[in-house]
Amino acid sequence: MKTYGIRISDGKGEVLSPTLRDILEEINVGISFTWSILFLDGTPNPGEGTFLIDYEKKINDSKNGLVLSLEELKNLSGKFFQMFETTILGSYNSNLLHRYEEEKAMYRACDVVIELIDCAFWEVYAKDIKVIEKLQERFKETELLDLDITI
Repeated sequence: MKTYGIRISDGKGEVLSPTLRDILEEINVGISFTWSILFLDGTPNPGEGTFLIDYEKKINDSKNGLVLSLEELKNLSGKFFQMFETTILGSYNSNLLHRYEEEKAMYRACDVVIELIDCAFWEVYAKDIKVIEKLQERFKETELLDLDITI
């Protein structure tokens, strides 16, 4: 099965306008996935600092990331004033949600990988081309990623 990728850089000025919630809204197949956050860094909304510090500690101390439902992930995404970086995995098979030595192995194994890189752009990798097509329709500034990741 082939893995597809897209880079979303729909920025307005110096701020990346698509949020994690925006991206999750387009990945409607994700409702039956198990999700795991492997890395998370950002500035919390006022009053959410302690909550997010606890989350970041759980994520960084975990072997397989922090496992969440789609609703919990959406809720968490709303607690940030700005996200700087994150790596989130989604899969029908929860055994695939763990840290990988190589990024390509992660993209190949998981049904969806969402990464925010230096708060400059999102990269989303998916096994289902419809996920990539929906993201391309929704966001103006996108670039399909040429991946040599076929299983």
